[in-house]
Amino acid sequence: MTDNQEPSTEETRFDEAQPKTPTGDGSEADKGKAFAILSYALSFVGIPFFIVPLIMRDNAFSLFHSKQVLLLWIAGVVVGTISAPLLAMCIGFVLLPVLGLALLLLFILGLINACNGAEKPVPLIGHYAVDWFKGITKA
Repeated sequence: MTDNQEPSTEETRFDEAQPKTPTGDGSEADKGKAFAILSYALSFVGIPFFIVPLIMRDNAFSLFHSKQVLLLWIAGVVVGTISAPLLAMCIGFVLLPVLGLALLLLFILGLINACNGAEKPVPLIGHYAVDWFKGITKA
């Protein structure tokens, strides 16, 4: 393609499908990648490490992923709260593992995004973190 040609629709669609990084050169993502990865990874073992980037607010990339993990933690509390009383009716025995696996999958997808330096919300519920926690910004 020469400089004066318009990009084809296939090239445009490919460019739009690429994950966004917080800055054009990726330096913000590189600096915050460790905190973003730790936010997801330590949440697997029950340590709420995502609180550290939320308090520090010095990196937009790690803050984005901390907000995603916070939403996943809230979703986990909701799943547990809904499933616990339903255990008495035997519905919770099915509901809890299915929703628990769905949350685990979302954690893994978020971790993959953080490892790749992508600032993408987790599927299905990640856009709520962007909307609900938009007041928490980089200091």
